[in-house]
Amino acid sequence: MKRRKIFLTAIVVKLFFCMVFFPVPAEADVFKLPLYKIAPAKTVTLKCTSAEYGISIPVAERWKVEKAVLVFGYVNSTGLLENKSRLTVKVNGYPVSQINLNPLAPEGFVKLSLPALFLEPGYNSITFEASQHYTLECEYPCASDLWTTLKLDEAYLEMEYSLRDVPLKLSALPNFLFDPKISPRGEVNIVIENTKNVDMVSIASIVASGIARRFDYKNVYFSVSSDIKPGYDNILVGKGDFVRQLLQLRGVETAEIKSPFVKIMHMPERADGSNNKGRAADRSHALIIISGANTDHIKLAAETMAIMSTAFPDTNEMMPMEFRLPDIQLYGGRLIITQDKKYTFKTLNFPSYSFKGLNPAPKEITFRLPADFLIKPNMYADLSIHFSYGAALRSDSALNISLNGKSIRAIHLNDVKGGIIEGYKLNIPTHLFKPGTNVLRFEPVMTPLVGKNCEYFQTENLFLTIYENSTLYFPAMPHFVDLPKIELFMLNGFPFTRWPDAHESMVYITNPDADTVGAMLNLIGVITQKNGYPLLEMKYTFTPPVNFKGEIIVMGDINTIPEDLKRAAPLSLTKQMTVPYPVVRSWNDESSLAFSKQISGLVPGKGAIMEFQSPYAEGRTAIVFTASSTKELLALAEAVMDPGVQAKSEGDLVLIDLDKTEYNIIAMKVGKKYFAGKSGRVSKIDMYLYSYPWLYYAALGLTILLLSLTIFFLIRRYRKRRIKGE
Repeated sequence: MKRRKIFLTAIVVKLFFCMVFFPVPAEADVFKLPLYKIAPAKTVTLKCTSAEYGISIPVAERWKVEKAVLVFGYVNSTGLLENKSRLTVKVNGYPVSQINLNPLAPEGFVKLSLPALFLEPGYNSITFEASQHYTLECEYPCASDLWTTLKLDEAYLEMEYSLRDVPLKLSALPNFLFDPKISPRGEVNIVIENTKNVDMVSIASIVASGIARRFDYKNVYFSVSSDIKPGYDNILVGKGDFVRQLLQLRGVETAEIKSPFVKIMHMPERADGSNNKGRAADRSHALIIISGANTDHIKLAAETMAIMSTAFPDTNEMMPMEFRLPDIQLYGGRLIITQDKKYTFKTLNFPSYSFKGLNPAPKEITFRLPADFLIKPNMYADLSIHFSYGAALRSDSALNISLNGKSIRAIHLNDVKGGIIEGYKLNIPTHLFKPGTNVLRFEPVMTPLVGKNCEYFQTENLFLTIYENSTLYFPAMPHFVDLPKIELFMLNGFPFTRWPDAHESMVYITNPDADTVGAMLNLIGVITQKNGYPLLEMKYTFTPPVNFKGEIIVMGDINTIPEDLKRAAPLSLTKQMTVPYPVVRSWNDESSLAFSKQISGLVPGKGAIMEFQSPYAEGRTAIVFTASSTKELLALAEAVMDPGVQAKSEGDLVLIDLDKTEYNIIAMKVGKKYFAGKSGRVSKIDMYLYSYPWLYYAALGLTILLLSLTIFFLIRRYRKRRIKGE
């Protein structure tokens, strides 16, 4: 018995020793990334004797990858030659696996462990290379039997990772903490003392807008609380006394804050009740303090933090003294091209690029047009291309050019000696462009010149280079658009981002609790990411903005929306209301509506987005985000972050089911039209013909009628003269 006690004591001592000196590592997180979410297609077919397809895998700088597994399926042609056809998988150019393509078993499933050391912070390339043959003798390099299809819709990469320690320097903000490579989304908690203080809510929105801009197009979710939230990166916004009091509860002493102040530190744990010393800090998450002696100090610190985009400073704290922005252009923002201005390809993020080989990957230019362009069909955008191509190309070689998925031109590469072409002019009809994002795609098809059957050919001469001094010019267009159109809001926040910093726009928060403020911050984040510029000039109010003459965003649960806004909305959502029901859709894509007057309401589990002309200013827009409760309003804001919801939201009334994993959406056009324009010359004739298309047909019919009558009377007069002469 005594020996047993000694033995048990020894085991306890040993376990204690191991726990103190050899602590158990923290459990790693696991992230599963479906490949179709980062690839432009759900299936990819590799053709010809040699082909490849690459995918960029984002790895956040704060991740330390412990393990990675790639899973994918494929289907290959049954006409391939066994043991001479294979699929090679490479990570950052290093081959990690070779799979033989068997014609007798054409479908395959691969589960491949990738060396974790190969997946470094940044964008890592995973490349699928196919080498395919159908005969041992001479073969046509792009025969129809040479293909392998990758099933990217079923493929995924599973990574097991741990979080690195947050470096205590403010330069870590743009690249380490708020990194668009963080998946599946960023999560940040903003701590403010009182959500009923409109100044603090306004400053919190500046912070959220600056953070969302750094996450680029990756979703970032904001929560709001009055205390630090463990397990998340926290932004502490408030006056010096509030900050000091909150940190003292966690055993952190700070000096008195008398000026604008920004600081980064590790997340402190709550202090024990027995003493005033906190437990070990959470080094993998950050607490960022934005403070000052008064509201102006805090706003200056928030604006400075929101606009920081370079790795500076390397200190853990700073005191901003002044903040100035450059001149902001109307209709600016991310990737926007200005009318009546010539852009080089280099400016459009397309440096000189060479396409090589039999089956080169296409290259694209992505740009955006303002959402309210009145695009006229009888005008042209000018494309001037400088390019060169190699010798000994067959006469059917060409450079294919498409816009938004529609082929517009194939340039013939018909000189067997090769050539350098300067200023190849191409006029693109403006009606092929669209408001928002446009994609110009270049895809060469180069075939070698082979003299005899089975003659050896080489591919080093197969190249085409497009030079960065090529230009794109879009003609002057007036800004005139019929509203409401929620789809334009989903494009880039229009019309609230007509000025990139949201000048002349306001957010009206009807119920300033934590959930409603959180919903507002998430919506501000979405608009910022679409527009690419922090909304520093957006105004905020907790009272009805009856005297405001700009654009208005209304956030609140249905019971707090003012009656004048309900009456102006396409669906009043009062107890006794008129509900529209689509009956039939016509050829011009307009629905006939039946209206039912009833006593009902917005049920739990459903959110509504409504856009209409502001009752406070003609030609200005009000958009309402509402639900039956503030919790569901927060869920509605989270739903708006989903790309599928954004794509399906149109018209002036959108109803979203919030209870389902895949949101069910009903979109309608119910209310009255109104028109808005900000700059550009619009003639009275253009305005009326655009606003009332039937006038065009009426004028055309009247012209034909007058012309017919004129011809009739001329012929009649001529006939009378002729009869009189006889």
